[in-house]
Amino acid sequence: MSDDTTVVEDAPQISHEDYLELVSMRQSILELKAQKSDVLEFLNQAQQIVAQAQQVAPQLQPAQERVNLLNEALGENTQALQERMKELVEPFGISGEFTVSDTEPHLILKND
Repeated sequence: MSDDTTVVEDAPQISHEDYLELVSMRQSILELKAQKSDVLEFLNQAQQIVAQAQQVAPQLQPAQERVNLLNEALGENTQALQERMKELVEPFGISGEFTVSDTEPHLILKND
């Protein structure tokens, strides 16, 4: 298992089969360590994501409430704009889709 050894003639020896078993066991340990490293990396990343989510979580409800308020304001303002435009063009007998020119005089142009 080590290449930096000096061969001694009367040193104890193990069989080739036992050696292969040891190599196989060592390889199994290296593979398990690699898998453990991958799982630990995943856990660290997941823990960071959870920590970030916990920091953001208290802001979710107020943000949702703000979106709801903005949607309500958009709806009200859109309705008010439509009603005001209708008030302004109705005396001219215009209905449906139309455009008001940006430059003076602000002409009302019926869209076909």
